[in-house]
Amino acid sequence: MRGTSAFMADPLRHLAAWNQDRRAIRQFEPGRYVVADGELIRDVLASTTTPFEAKAATFGAVADWIPGSERTRPLNAALAKELDRAWHAVSPERITEELERSAGEPWPTALSGLYLRLFKEQLFPGLTGKQQRLLRQALDFSNRLDRDDSTMLQLRRRIAHSQAEAALYDWAAGRQEPGDIQEAMQRVVNSMDEVALLLHGLVGALCRATAMVMSWAALLDCGWTLGMPTGTTLKLEEPVHPAEYRVREALRLWPVAWLISRKVTQATTLSGTTLTPEDRLFLCTYLLHRDPDVWQDPDEYRPGRWENPPVGYKSVYLPFGFGAAACVGSRFVSQATARVLECWSALPDQKATLLTQNPAMGSLLAPPVFKFN
Repeated sequence: MRGTSAFMADPLRHLAAWNQDRRAIRQFEPGRYVVADGELIRDVLASTTTPFEAKAATFGAVADWIPGSERTRPLNAALAKELDRAWHAVSPERITEELERSAGEPWPTALSGLYLRLFKEQLFPGLTGKQQRLLRQALDFSNRLDRDDSTMLQLRRRIAHSQAEAALYDWAAGRQEPGDIQEAMQRVVNSMDEVALLLHGLVGALCRATAMVMSWAALLDCGWTLGMPTGTTLKLEEPVHPAEYRVREALRLWPVAWLISRKVTQATTLSGTTLTPEDRLFLCTYLLHRDPDVWQDPDEYRPGRWENPPVGYKSVYLPFGFGAAACVGSRFVSQATARVLECWSALPDQKATLLTQNPAMGSLLAPPVFKFN
C-alpha cells in the first residue's frame, strides 16, 4: 500500500487534515482517489469485476479469483464453518498459557505466532515443527515490512514466503484424508500449488489481522493515545466494558483494513468525478469511522458507545469491507480476539512499554510496537 506520493509517505498527517475538510471523494495524485463516504464505498465494494475490480486480499495470488462468485462461494462457506469451530475449540487455559509465553516479546509480532500456535491443530492438523517454524518466519518478515520496506527485507520476505508455501504444499499433499477446507480449495483451483497459495494466504490473513486487532485493543485499554513517545509505560486498569465492545471500538478507531484498494475497469462516474480504466480508488475506512456526523467524539476510544450505537451505524462501520469481497474471516477475527482479550485482561499487573512511537500504515494498520513487562 505504500508509495512515493506525499499521502502514502505520511498518511496520518493527511488524514487528520482531510477529516477537517471532509469530501466524499478526492484526488491525491493523478489517477488515484480517496473515497470517504459510506454510500459510495458500499457501491464500489458491491462491484467485483466492472466497473470496479475486487481482489480478495487473502486469495489475491490465485489467478482469476473473483470474490463471491459461484465458484468461490462454497470455499467461503467451508472456511467460515471451520474457523468458527477453531475458535470455539481452544480453552481459556490454553489461551492464558500462550499469553504468558508471549510476555516480554514485542507485540503485535508475538501475537502472530501466538495465534498460529493456538489454531494450527484445528486448521492444520499434523503440521510438523519445521513447517510451523517456516510459517512463523514468513509472518515475522511480513510484520517487519510494516515498518521497513527496504529492498533487502523485501527479498528476504519473498524467500520466507516461498519456503512457507512449500511447507504448506508438503503438508497438504501428504494428507491421506484432507479436511473440509482443503477439499473445498481443491474443488475451485487447478493444482496443489494453488492450494498452497490459498493456505498461505489464509494463514497470513488470520494470524496477522487478528494479531493487529488484539494489539490495538490491548494498547487502547492501557490508555495509549497518538503521540505518546517511545519508552512510555502504560498500566492496564481493570476493564469496565465487555471485550466485544472493546474489539468493536478498536476496529472503529484504528481499522486494520484502513484503506481498501479497487481498480477501475471501465469508464464511469462516481459522485461527479469521471474515472477512467486503470484509475485506482482507495476506500478509507479510517476516515469513514471518524465521521463526526455519525460518531460522537469520533477520535476518542469509548467502548461504551457500543451499548447504544448510533442509528444506521452499520452502513458506515465497515472494518471488514462489504459485499462479496468482504473478509470471510470477520467473525473469527472479532470473536477470537474478544476471547483472547478476556484472558489477557484477567492477567495481573499488565504494563505496556512503547518500543516505537507511531502506527505503521501499510497494507495493514499496525499499532506502535510495544511489550508487556
